[in-house]
Amino acid sequence: MKKKHKRPSGLCLCEYTPALSDEAAVEIFEFLQVISTSLLARYGSRIERHYAQKAKPNVNELVPWRFSDETF
Repeated sequence: MKKKHKRPSGLCLCEYTPALSDEAAVEIFEFLQVISTSLLARYGSRIERHYAQKAKPNVNELVPWRFSDETF
């Protein structure tokens, strides 16, 4: 009977990668900061708009203290 390899779940592969030197960890960290900064500079307003629309509750204008998506 073949033994199945356990696949990592989720996005974190940190526990499945070999240990990095301090210098390598810093280089990767700085690279990711540059990528994140560039992404936010270019798409920051779109990202904020997406989260603002997602967080906006569906408010009933006649009874604003009660959300219109309530079941009762």
